[in-house]
Amino acid sequence: MSELIGIEEISQALNVSHDYTRDRVVKRPDFPRPHFVLSQKCRRWTREAFEEWLRKQAKKQAR
Repeated sequence: MSELIGIEEISQALNVSHDYTRDRVVKRPDFPRPHFVLSQKCRRWTREAFEEWLRKQAKKQAR
């Protein structure tokens, strides 16, 4: 089973604030859709989807 992560884990991994992650990062069109949504405040993504997105971002930065 996939590990689910929330805004807090994503913001820590990106080293940005919780608010920035909530207001900017997860609203990007290329960011993965949440795997689980209970409410606007309770959304979870799979760690695998987030890490894949992060790898793609690193490749874009390297160009």
